[in-house]
This record gives sequence, structure tokens and C-alpha cells, in this order.
Amino acid sequence: MRVILASSSTRRRDWISKQDWMNGHQIEFRSMDIDESRYSTKGDVPTTVRDIANAKATRARRDLEVKPNDWIALVSDTLVEDPTSGIALGKPHDSKEAENMLRSLSGKRHYVHSCTALITPNQVITWELFSDKSEVFMQPLMDGDLEELVRTGSWKGKAGGYDIMGLASRHIDISDGDEITVLGFSSKAVKRLRRVLSVEI
Repeated sequence: MRVILASSSTRRRDWISKQDWMNGHQIEFRSMDIDESRYSTKGDVPTTVRDIANAKATRARRDLEVKPNDWIALVSDTLVEDPTSGIALGKPHDSKEAENMLRSLSGKRHYVHSCTALITPNQVITWELFSDKSEVFMQPLMDGDLEELVRTGSWKGKAGGYDIMGLASRHIDISDGDEITVLGFSSKAVKRLRRVLSVEI
């Protein structure tokens, strides 16, 4: 089966490409960018991330209508919840914003929310939404740690300004939930995808 990941996230693309259970299935990547600010619900990160994932699924459905019916597609969105204000932290626009995000998370527990849509073509193209959250503790960042994370650009394209698979991994502990949720997919959606692909879990 063709598995289409409608995402510009290199982190998500790398992860799904390396899964053994994808052997025998064709992977296709498509960029999926929308104006996420239109779907922000202030103070409600789970709703915001779900609305963004739903909007991405709507966009992907339109783009995929010409495809033959031998595929399943997924889109996803991930946001970090600021532990003090409760607002959603998306991807930093520049190094200064990345530094501010990392300072706000340093030494604190926070939640990472991911919502993933699985899109399937039947008589019409439909999708299911799956949401998960993980509790993460970021160890206190020393000035040198913070400078390295910002200088190396590891924050680019990462919600909350950190990459759990990159340099930030040494400062991150997941106290509750799944690593895949922090990485950028709902763990429930991944289990559902594996069932669709008839892969034993």
C-alpha cells in the first residue's frame, strides 16, 4: 500500500522511513503548510492542535482527490504547552523566539500535544483524528547549553524550540506518555496505521 505523509517535517519523515513495519509499503512525502494561526484557541492547546490537524486533513483531502484508491495518508500537528501561561508554543520564527521558548521551559514540566489524522479513500475521502499528550521535564539549561541549542539551529521547525531526537535529547525526560507523541505523531494513530497495514503490534 502507498503511505502518504503530508508533512514538511523532516523529523516525521525520518522516523516513518526507518520503521521496519513500513517494509513492503511505498512511502510518499508531500509538503503540507497552512496558516496555523487561524486555528488558535487561546488557553486551550488540545483544541488548537486538533483544529490545526483537522485543517491540514481538509487541505490534504482536496490535494489527494485525484489519487487512485490504493493509499492511506496521514497529517499531524504538534504543540508544546507553556507551563506558566498555558499558551501554545509552536515553531519559533527566529533564534530570539527560540531562546525565549527554551528559557520558559527550562527546569519545568510541560505537556506536548500531538494530533494525527489518518485519511482513507472509500466511497469518499474521510479521516479519523487521534490525539495524545506526553508530560516532559526539561532539565535546567545552563547558559552554555542554551547557547548551543540556539546557535546550532536545532530549534528550527520544532514546536517549543527543541528536538527530542537531536541535541535537546540530553536535557529531556519523558515522565508520562510516549516519545512518539513528543516527536510529532499521536501514538494511537501509529497503532491504527499499523493495523490498517496489517502489521502485528
